[in-house]
Amino acid sequence: MEELSDFFLELAHSDRLRTLFLIEKERLKLTHISERLNLSMQETSRHLSRLKDAKLISKDVDGFYHLTPFGRITLNLLPGYNFILKNRDYFQDHDLSCLPPEFIRRIGELEEYEPGKGVMQVLHLAVVVMGEAREYVWILTDQVMTPTISMIREGSAKGIRFRILLPQQLTLPSGFQLPKPAPTSPIEIRWLGEVRVCIMMNEALAGLCLPDSAGKIDFSTGFAGRNPKFHKWCRDLFSHYWEEAKKVP
Repeated sequence: MEELSDFFLELAHSDRLRTLFLIEKERLKLTHISERLNLSMQETSRHLSRLKDAKLISKDVDGFYHLTPFGRITLNLLPGYNFILKNRDYFQDHDLSCLPPEFIRRIGELEEYEPGKGVMQVLHLAVVVMGEAREYVWILTDQVMTPTISMIREGSAKGIRFRILLPQQLTLPSGFQLPKPAPTSPIEIRWLGEVRVCIMMNEALAGLCLPDSAGKIDFSTGFAGRNPKFHKWCRDLFSHYWEEAKKVP
């Protein structure tokens, strides 16, 4: 624990973090780093020395500083801390423990997102996801949003392929009939024992709602994004649950 505490101490100074991110992009000499960060040569030298002692950076024979492999791994882990810190208040009453551990470790991939607040915004996202889809729509939810039923029908008639994950104990709304299993059907539905996360996505846009502290999906706020990393995280999580789920009999 002491070693971990000492390591975080080296990252605790904003100028040292700025230095790491600067030389992540290109190899630089002391004078270049000092100028770009608007620091004195003495201050810059001190920060570089501490980062070098922590084995985060090294200096080559020509005087250029660059990240070590260890330093690069460290920077790759920081987006996760950045994401949860930016959303510190949100994670006071939202619980990620239901997620597979690998997705908690990858939480930094959600760093570039668009926040959404309000149930109506979540419904608006559903409309946008289905309206913009050209190839597929994937939906993971613990309820069927009635306004989306007609959009699913219209989308499937246009050749959009739907994958829908629902909880086994769900009572379907009136007018929503499950498609009969068929290789040519554009709508596939599978059942999960429990659904604690909402994902709604197409090939370019993904939206995510997480559970509150009571374990219920919080549709009043969530995250959305078109960033490739954000999209891949949501796609991979949906695929994880899809493989676990049971097909409609």
